[in-house]
Amino acid sequence: MRKVVLITGASSGIGLALCKRLLVEDDELHLCLACRNMSKAEAVRAALLASHPTAEVTVVQVDVSNLQSVFQASKELKQRFQRLDYIYLNAGIMPNPHLNIKALFSGLFSS
Repeated sequence: MRKVVLITGASSGIGLALCKRLLVEDDELHLCLACRNMSKAEAVRAALLASHPTAEVTVVQVDVSNLQSVFQASKELKQRFQRLDYIYLNAGIMPNPHLNIKALFSGLFSS
């Protein structure tokens, strides 16, 4: 049985690099690319399958900044898969409301 790996933010950057690396290590995985932009995700899926034809790669649409989108994707994933073996939560940012960006930059660039 193939291991199922969910990767958020898989269509570019670190998420895409992680997908490529995982398939180099084990091209018998089932990667599930969790992305906002489905056209980018489908293009990445096609490229990954071209370079690793024995892999299984699917996509699910999710915007991690939107709670309703996260719930919808969770519901879809639960219907598709009996289990997730690995989850890489790579997408999104977590703003810190206590961080004063102006003070940070002022401190960095002042004597």
